[in-house]
Amino acid sequence: MTDSQNKVPQKMAENDELMLASEQAVMLTQNTAAENKTWKILIVDDEEEIHVVTRLALHDFNFGGRHLEFVSAYSGQQARTLIKENPDTAIILLDVVMETDDAGLEVARYIRQELGNHFVRIILRTGQPGLAPERRVLKVYDINDYRAKTELTQDRLFSVIYTALSSYRDLVALARSRHQLIGLVNEIEQLSHLAARDLQMPLNDVVSAVRRIGGQIQTMSPPSLAEEFMDVRDNVYLMQSALNKLVALTSVGRFNESREMVDCNSIISDVLVDLDNAFQSSHAKLHCETLPTVFACRRQLMQLFKNLISNAIRFTEGHEPEIYINAMTHERNWLFSVSDTGMGISPENHSGLFNLFHRDQSDDATGDSGVGLAICEKIVRWHGGKIWLESELGKGSTFYFTIPLSE
Repeated sequence: MTDSQNKVPQKMAENDELMLASEQAVMLTQNTAAENKTWKILIVDDEEEIHVVTRLALHDFNFGGRHLEFVSAYSGQQARTLIKENPDTAIILLDVVMETDDAGLEVARYIRQELGNHFVRIILRTGQPGLAPERRVLKVYDINDYRAKTELTQDRLFSVIYTALSSYRDLVALARSRHQLIGLVNEIEQLSHLAARDLQMPLNDVVSAVRRIGGQIQTMSPPSLAEEFMDVRDNVYLMQSALNKLVALTSVGRFNESREMVDCNSIISDVLVDLDNAFQSSHAKLHCETLPTVFACRRQLMQLFKNLISNAIRFTEGHEPEIYINAMTHERNWLFSVSDTGMGISPENHSGLFNLFHRDQSDDATGDSGVGLAICEKIVRWHGGKIWLESELGKGSTFYFTIPLSE
């Protein structure tokens, strides 16, 4: 066992808007601690005896193949300095009453609210139970445990430390995985945009050339050459459409997009404006119940409704489309439904419907790229919900999706 008060450099994440500074610092300094095979425990108490007894009680403690490394503070002010210098501290054994009656609580407030460190496990200890903080205070300061000093026998202290370290280890591992996942997603998005850009530029040139040549198609000889050109032109247009939709897919569900309280009724009004031509030409009718206000990304939510409504119009034949939109609470979610009277989808084609570039193989299906529903699934998943379909061929379709209730 060694005492350590060494400073560890902290690096701020430059491009990750979701990564807290404390989260980055903990993961960086935790790597150093792992190399030293220790867990840092900060003992904060104005009585020297408490420090000595705690060290003796835990001198042979081992968790995950790592021993404990003790850091001592004898006042609230000293504790603030040490926790700032040691952001990878796993546990703080924190006395409540020191230079003031609430010095320990002020340390907890500083750690959680000013440093933003929500990893370290804070265990309050007091020798004066009569000054115990209110339950509300424990919640506000995110206190993980509260014990009287007389209660913490060696066996009980062992149990408390073991449980706290388990929680700390899991939190750090989760944050590291989350950070790696964000980095991976950002890389994929960058590669997607790079590929799309490098493909779009030459493809746009090809489309322009095809249009110029198409103006002279009547003069092409022999006729078979004109037919082959028409096939090439159609395939080029399909490629351009698929690429544009792929770019649209990569632009939704970004980690750094902000959310706000969004009135879904205003979303539907905006969608109707965007799809006015489609409604006019198809004579479609929309029946929409009063919809809720949800915590969501407005741009993405509009894209979601626009895709579902436009699909309902496109895949209705032989009569005017009828579209019904409703929402109700279900468990801890808003459950939305978008129903239509279109051609429907046979059950055997439901599997993989939301996968990228999925195509309905039924005879009535048009040559759609399948990216629209993949975008819908990504938007709903980004918001923490699920999307699914109920449909039979010739009986219309109902798409259901959930958006979590705002806290």
